Amino acid sequence: MLWLSSLFLVTGAAICLIAAAGVLRLPDFFMRMHAATEAGVAGCGLVLIGVGFAYPSPDVWVKVAIGVGFLLVTTPIAGHLLARAGYVAGVPLWSGTSSDELAGTLKRGSFDGPFAQRVARPAGADAASARFRVVVALSAGPGGEAVAAQAIALAKASDAELLALAIIDAKQIAKIGPVPVGGNHYAARLRASRLEEARRQLAASVERFEAAASHAGLSYALQLEEGDPAALLGAHLPQRGLLLIDGQGWFDHGAGDGVGDPLGHLVARGVFPLAAVASSPEAIERIVFLHDGSPHSERRLAWFLANDPWPEAELVLHCEEGAHEAEIARASALTGRRGRGSVPAADKTQELLAAHVIVHGNQGHPGWINQARRAGGIARSAPIVIFG
Repeated sequence: MLWLSSLFLVTGAAICLIAAAGVLRLPDFFMRMHAATEAGVAGCGLVLIGVGFAYPSPDVWVKVAIGVGFLLVTTPIAGHLLARAGYVAGVPLWSGTSSDELAGTLKRGSFDGPFAQRVARPAGADAASARFRVVVALSAGPGGEAVAAQAIALAKASDAELLALAIIDAKQIAKIGPVPVGGNHYAARLRASRLEEARRQLAASVERFEAAASHAGLSYALQLEEGDPAALLGAHLPQRGLLLIDGQGWFDHGAGDGVGDPLGHLVARGVFPLAAVASSPEAIERIVFLHDGSPHSERRLAWFLANDPWPEAELVLHCEEGAHEAEIARASALTGRRGRGSVPAADKTQELLAAHVIVHGNQGHPGWINQARRAGGIARSAPIVIFG
């Protein structure tokens, strides 16, 4: 019995591991659902049977039979219903899907529809005719001077409106961890001192920005805010233009514990398209757009081409296998830019290393899983990284 128990337990655990890897790595919702149901049920069922062989008694086998029966009756049905609901809602199929046997049988919705337009159109004006606008979140972090310099350079080159947001994340600064009994007075003093330090640091950044903008001969608007950075930035997303943040510092301006990945954190909160600046190159000469073939990436490509913040730069387009290369080539031809489809991994690596700007076409979609995990390392090595 011991060897049978070991066999079932190891086999079941291995299948569960494969199912978990499938849920994390498979390219679309429907494949993940299959991994969670078929493989998950098989793996859990084998583990239960292994437990039955390990403790062979009638009451254990009755419980195992009930558990396996419950798995077989509920999980596949629930998975089928969720997959059907996702299909009807319009959840995107993998770009490499060769056929859709339900086409024409079930009516498909538009999963992307609610997120196709994140901000309102300018009142009384078409987005295409709206003046280009540069919005910069001032920072006292490591990239504070770089993001201000890039915003000023971009506004001057494109004759754009320039809005500077001086934001303090008071809630983040107030997080000081557990307070011992009798420590509330000192905790309040610590919060107040940290907030005062953040204000001092931000005031110095504002002064440097004002001096640089005046030296460049630019007019600008300045807003001072204390509150939720995601809500404040989301309210100022330009319809035509670009929002820039410090890619290395948070809105506590060194007075708090900060956020490990400011760009990913804000995009997950619905603030996109968003550009994170790590350094400010003298000239933007090469832009790489990463297109995964999804409708969201197509919209972001159209947005980027319509805004065209760096019209003199060379634009290189990379698409994953199965992406809509004809659409990419058409959009590229309209702007006279150089476009590419799928390229060897070595060439793609060299292109990313040589890029001054890397645009991720499908980082912002709320229904897309694991984008932030894939957009790491070399794919975020450029001085400016845009999540769309």
